[in-house]
Amino acid sequence: MFDYTIYPDNNPKLFKDTCTLIEKELTGLSKENLLIDVDGSTIQVYYYNNLEIKVLDDYEVGAVYVISEYNLDDILRNESF
Repeated sequence: MFDYTIYPDNNPKLFKDTCTLIEKELTGLSKENLLIDVDGSTIQVYYYNNLEIKVLDDYEVGAVYVISEYNLDDILRNESF
């Protein structure tokens, strides 16, 4: 499992930018419906080569982050949001 902290606070714009970047870089990606929690957290789930990728703007944790079964180092580590 791979974890990437995008921003150490909530940020809907960076959440959207992260989703856009992943969608642009990974062709053949399948996308689930956007989930919105009762606290306002947003979760976007993708599948790439049968591996799950979750992008979260989590209000309980207080961060924008990605949890992925697929290695996104080449996509996310060099990106400055």
